Amino acid sequence: MKSLNLLFIGVAMVCHHGFCQQPLLSMEMVDSFITKTMSDWHTMGIAVGIIKKDSVLLVKGYGYRDFAGKLPVTGQTIFPIASCSKTFTSALLGIAANEKKIQLDKPVNHYFPKFQLYTEKLTQQATIEDLLSHRTGLAGHDWAWTFNTNFPEDVYLKRIKYLEPFAALGTKFQYSNFMYFALSALSAKLYSKSWSDIVKEKFFETMEMNNSYGSFTSLKKKENIALSYQYKDSFQLKKSNQMDDLMGAASINSTASDLIHWLQMWINGGTYKNKQILTPQFVKKAISSQIVVYHGLSNQFPDEHFMNMGLSWFLSSYRGHYKANHTGNIDGFSSSITFFPYDSLGIVVLTNQNNSPLINLVPVFIADLFFNLPIRDKNSIMLSNQNKDSGKPMVATIINIDTITKKPAFALSMYTGHFQNPGYGLIKIENYKKALLLTYYDLKLVLLPKGGNSFSSHYFEEGEIETDGVGDVVFNLDKTGIHSFHIPFEPAVKNIVFRRQ
Repeated sequence: MKSLNLLFIGVAMVCHHGFCQQPLLSMEMVDSFITKTMSDWHTMGIAVGIIKKDSVLLVKGYGYRDFAGKLPVTGQTIFPIASCSKTFTSALLGIAANEKKIQLDKPVNHYFPKFQLYTEKLTQQATIEDLLSHRTGLAGHDWAWTFNTNFPEDVYLKRIKYLEPFAALGTKFQYSNFMYFALSALSAKLYSKSWSDIVKEKFFETMEMNNSYGSFTSLKKKENIALSYQYKDSFQLKKSNQMDDLMGAASINSTASDLIHWLQMWINGGTYKNKQILTPQFVKKAISSQIVVYHGLSNQFPDEHFMNMGLSWFLSSYRGHYKANHTGNIDGFSSSITFFPYDSLGIVVLTNQNNSPLINLVPVFIADLFFNLPIRDKNSIMLSNQNKDSGKPMVATIINIDTITKKPAFALSMYTGHFQNPGYGLIKIENYKKALLLTYYDLKLVLLPKGGNSFSSHYFEEGEIETDGVGDVVFNLDKTGIHSFHIPFEPAVKNIVFRRQ
């Protein structure tokens, strides 16, 4: 399929609520940049929204939400917003605090006894603010949640107790989907409703977010929904797996038009159309630094200072302008929501592409235009880095299992069976030709013998064994035989041990 220059489809600029003013930036330059970067990065579709205070400057779609049907992206096209959902969870706890249901500086366990961390001391000390700002010291443990399992709430709650921390409480930042899942479950307990129903009542209905939904399953029979695409020599439709079971960590689906309302509320100190959604005090706290994310200085861009964490918002200084933002990525979709509190500027970017660079490139380009700064061509820098990588000598990425000569200490059948870890769940290991096949939900790894009881792991997709994997799997034995194995699922802590069932 040829360049996405052939795919450009624009939906006219929208002026909401009578705020049609002289544009504060060149929409022609915005259009040109977006269409170029879509082509450069092989992006099927994107929706962009820009707001200044209460004036909507742009809500526009580019490319396709459904290429086969030639259906364009519009400002009302529904996308999963993935981790941008966390800003809703944070706001919901802010409302609960204002309603005297909780105190943000009190331990989560005080209100929600089911919430248990790795040690009793940590359980009794970790506050709601600690969870909101990712400073509990818990490692990410992403493999323990990353599959579309649609577990009931209690499954994840029980797992949290067995997930090892890597740092002391309050000392280091570590992004954690599990902690925002736990906050969602806390919210549901506080209001005796599902998390999805609470965000609908507190935010979607009160802020005219009429095409926003708290779960993927809520989208049944909706029409203007983006499909996901990946590019490998041509565009290919990709099956997407949504994570409804993570609730407030990643499950919201919304539109550029609706999310403009969301940013408008934050820009206006918690108020949307004279309705007080959040208190000004909570808004200020949410966009105030709670812990350092990155303490280094940028050699390449010395006017882009610091990165800290507020209550769900990443905070930084972009060329002298204070910025709050969050990004999201879920299988086949990427998103970003950004606002500059002191400049009353908000930007939404939604794409149907996995790990899209555009969610970062578009907001900074718009900011450069809006602030009348020299354009910082980060797109060319990223393309140049990509081209350098592509110019490296090609190495084999697929393994031919027939060439494997090493053998393990015991017959392969000795290593097979079902193994379990209370924080991660169940793994099945079975024979596969001259090797073993490890199955963990949707993850499949071929384990190749390295000698002794050690095996290298390799992703197994569409019948091909890739050179990449998650690291070595080592089996443990005693007088009774092989009783467990350990695997580096979480690099920040010791290898995760799965015991034979």
